[in-house]
Amino acid sequence: MTETKDVQFVCAACDKDYEGDTSNVMTECNLCGRIHCDECVDEHGHCVACT
Repeated sequence: MTETKDVQFVCAACDKDYEGDTSNVMTECNLCGRIHCDECVDEHGHCVACT
């Protein structure tokens, strides 16, 4: 039997999977509008791709 993860959110920049309550790790980039994890968004609200 294979175990499946309940992935709720995948970061658009680093492709890291987040399970369960993801409301505290999701941040929208101010420039492109895509959803990223907190680690991929800088203090100005820009993702690593837009920085």
